[in-house]
Amino acid sequence: MELSKNDKRLLKALQRNARQSVSELARELDLSRTTVQKRLTALESNGVITGYKVKLSDSYRAETIQAYVNLVVDPRKGAMVTSALEKLPQVEALYTVSGKIDMVALMRVHSPAELDTTLDRIGETEGVRDTDSAIVLSTKFDRR
Repeated sequence: MELSKNDKRLLKALQRNARQSVSELARELDLSRTTVQKRLTALESNGVITGYKVKLSDSYRAETIQAYVNLVVDPRKGAMVTSALEKLPQVEALYTVSGKIDMVALMRVHSPAELDTTLDRIGETEGVRDTDSAIVLSTKFDRR
């Protein structure tokens, strides 16, 4: 789907606040309510918008620990590792990447002990050859 200038503006507005009503979006973008509704429907039906998510508050995030875990995975074991990590509720997202590492897991836990235990479970997962983790100290900005 080819995105128009207004589609891109609409997506940016939704990324800032996906809970806005169609009327609020129309006012913000200086478009008619009907136009915004039609564009939203088209973006959803064409798979550009696949859902709406909750953005965690700074106070909640301050009570949790977020970490990125770089994974080196044995060849042809990616699907097995993906399946195992998907079962861990502490893993919020898993990405395949290019370079010296194969995957990056984004984790959120409530304590250093939980982080330690989860890192051990990831490291013990069949197909995971090596891990390296980095704890997020602060978020400067997040456009997701």
